[in-house]
Amino acid sequence: MLEAVFIFSSGKSFKSSNLASLIKHKKDNFYIKGFDSKKGYIVEVEKNQNKPISVKLNNNKIVTSRLIKEFPCTPIHNNTFSFADAPPDFRRKLLDRSIFIAEQAFSSSWFGFYRTLKQRNALVKDNRISDIYAWNQKLSDEGQVLTDYRKDFFDKTILEFNGLLKILEPNNVFDFFNLISIEFYKGWDTTKSLSETLENNLQKDLQRKTTTQGPHKADIKFLINNEDARQVLSRGEQKFFSILWSCAQHEVLKRHYQIEATLIIDDIKSELDERVFGLFVELLKLNKNQVIFSCIEDCFSSKITDNFNEFKKFHVEQLR
Repeated sequence: MLEAVFIFSSGKSFKSSNLASLIKHKKDNFYIKGFDSKKGYIVEVEKNQNKPISVKLNNNKIVTSRLIKEFPCTPIHNNTFSFADAPPDFRRKLLDRSIFIAEQAFSSSWFGFYRTLKQRNALVKDNRISDIYAWNQKLSDEGQVLTDYRKDFFDKTILEFNGLLKILEPNNVFDFFNLISIEFYKGWDTTKSLSETLENNLQKDLQRKTTTQGPHKADIKFLINNEDARQVLSRGEQKFFSILWSCAQHEVLKRHYQIEATLIIDDIKSELDERVFGLFVELLKLNKNQVIFSCIEDCFSSKITDNFNEFKKFHVEQLR
């Protein structure tokens, strides 16, 4: 169910890079159809084994990139749970996905930068020094625009994150709330401009045959008392920390951009003890958008569900 919701929002799977792997064994394709009662939209998605994905909105073919605008969602799944422990490109991807939903011009800026980066990397690999200088300024200009988008959304997320911490702090579950610091790393030395960095790194780039610094190396660094959060937090604490950050990004879409994205959470209680899960329930109460989640065990009592505006539950015993 969650996989289907995510496909409607992205045309992709959140568990596999290969969409064909979702096709049932011994079948040639999958087909899903959804209805958005608020907009009156009907969306159909079909994937055949040896053909590209086909997406229709109200019976008209559309590109998959439009789905994220029409049916925005924030996914929280197994990879998100280890957000602090994940490689930088995963954190960049989550940040960029939210900005893509929020900012109309972001996609052209993102694609423009990475096209130019690909061109510069090809020149660096071929050792074409005279041509590299001509591309440095273009990469610098496009990289700065991309970084400004990221920094602006990051700053908004920090505001929402700190707001959530303040609300949850009275529960006194974690003793590190006051020790958390989160920093945005642009991908190069902040004391220098990107163009200056590209010129200074030319010899290193030629040696490694790639552009070693820039927005493609950007990261979000999580620290507890100035130490890497991975070295301090337990796995359950890391999971909640990651959920909290994802919810903060989700809240930015709602509060700053008036975008009602759906929050989807895979295996909501996995690796959370009772005290941390109770804190997570408090977090869900603050969410004003639709939330769809899976859970192996029945962990929501009537006492908990009374705190939500509308709580519906179904038990999947067998899928045919």
